[in-house]
Amino acid sequence: MLFTSASFSALAQKDVSKKILALAGKVTSAEYPDTLGKGLNRAVIEVFAEGKKIASDTASSSGVYKIKKIPYFPSIQIVFKEYNHLTKMIDMDITEFGNDNAQTVAINMDVVLYKNHDYLGVNFLKSKPFGKGKYSMKEKGVLWDDNYYFQMRDRLDAVLKAYSE
Repeated sequence: MLFTSASFSALAQKDVSKKILALAGKVTSAEYPDTLGKGLNRAVIEVFAEGKKIASDTASSSGVYKIKKIPYFPSIQIVFKEYNHLTKMIDMDITEFGNDNAQTVAINMDVVLYKNHDYLGVNFLKSKPFGKGKYSMKEKGVLWDDNYYFQMRDRLDAVLKAYSE
């Protein structure tokens, strides 16, 4: 699914200052290819808008995180990181929530972080988001840009496969 940015003109007509986003889920560890491990108890989750950090949390001993009061911005970036694991960035378009009359929205997002090895050449993950999504009020969830995800997944798989052989 491919999407374009929504018009921001409708945002100016709504009072978005009281809108709150809540983000929760679990961060787990993985080895290539996708062997899931346990929850990451020191994973850091940071939310950015307009280049500034607006919220953060550290995962519990089982990898669970909850950020209850994130101020509304039409676009946010969520960064998941943990020592000795590859950082994962997710770009999220939440303009649909801004155009809606709802005052709060909760997004559940479980994330898997691959274990990092010093020799892995995956520096592209430090500058490009791994995923792009758009929150849908109708679907009550994130609609992922599958084309972008599969491009990034193929790129990551190629690097991880080369180093696992």
